[in-house]
Amino acid sequence: MRLLYITESVPNRDPVFGDGSSMIPYEILRNLPADVDVTLLTFSGPVGLPDEVRSRCAAVHVLTPRSRAAALMRSFAGLNGVGKHQRSTAEAVSTAVRLSARSDATLIHGPHALFLARHVQGPVVLQTVDPWSIRAGMDTAIAGRLRPAYRARERQALRAERRLPARARLLTVGSQDAIEWSHRLARPVRSIPNGAEQARRPAARQSGPVVCFVGSLNYGPNIDSVKVLIGKIAPLVWEKVPDARFVLAGRRPEPEVLALAGPRVEVLANVPSVLDVFQSADVAAFPDEHGVGIRNSVREALAAGLPVVATPVAAREQDPHPLLTIAPDSGNFAEHVVNRLTGPRPEHAERDAGAVRTWQTVTQEYLDELRSATHPGSAGLALGSSPA
Repeated sequence: MRLLYITESVPNRDPVFGDGSSMIPYEILRNLPADVDVTLLTFSGPVGLPDEVRSRCAAVHVLTPRSRAAALMRSFAGLNGVGKHQRSTAEAVSTAVRLSARSDATLIHGPHALFLARHVQGPVVLQTVDPWSIRAGMDTAIAGRLRPAYRARERQALRAERRLPARARLLTVGSQDAIEWSHRLARPVRSIPNGAEQARRPAARQSGPVVCFVGSLNYGPNIDSVKVLIGKIAPLVWEKVPDARFVLAGRRPEPEVLALAGPRVEVLANVPSVLDVFQSADVAAFPDEHGVGIRNSVREALAAGLPVVATPVAAREQDPHPLLTIAPDSGNFAEHVVNRLTGPRPEHAERDAGAVRTWQTVTQEYLDELRSATHPGSAGLALGSSPA
């Protein structure tokens, strides 16, 4: 298969500037079989193209986006579409047209690049981590002010999504998002959940019990989560385990997260490997109150063989797992964390890590979707369907 892979940002796992959107194409490219001939079309940013991505591709085209200031002038009131306007250059359109004409199929990743679907030739598959209208709806729900502006942004995102070409196959990560998005657009959407790397080495123990939280610390729902963790749950844990340490690890922590640091709370910014964090902890805690899609950090912790305590929101759409405990309220949550800190380490933690979905499986499902797209007579998926 000759595949044109268009991504809104350079595929990477950079500890500072990487995110869920850049992670997926990075992992897909690493796991594609050798018989897939890949041409990558992407946009420059703060992260350079990793060598392992460049070497996997037969050809790479890295385009320069417009400046944010120029894009803001093009975007209506600056409320929506800035990322799209940064990328919607004449060069991007002409390059996508030319390269897609030489390819068997095109895979476009990220909401800011979906506009190119109207210009590419041949079969096309579109993937977005969180459908933009659904993400905007979450922002509206948690906004403290300017709600009319957020609602306008949500409606604008939905209008743009409804203009996506009917021939394009749509993918997202969460199955509930797939169901919601398919009903909003009245067309099929498939859910392909992310994968995780399995543990490679046994856990390295630190002195004293450790509770960790891992996630982007400049992301609103995660900021709320660590405030709950340290403000409500940690005091309950310290009543039973006074020497427990809490480690908050993630990219670009906001000042309000840094302010949580103290004698028993450590904030680790831009850690190069979350596996090191997971393997030096006794339990991972995710007391999320908001979120969409599937929380990658929960799956990655389980894959590292680490017990996880999570709220129903944080554990959304996670398969049942012997290391996963779901706790609905702060008191119950703290009790389960204490049990994990004071009880014996799970006997089969390394074996249980293998129960998590891998990126090899994920990549195969993307390939199945691309191959289906190249056969116009193939049957479409039911609304909101997901892989078995």
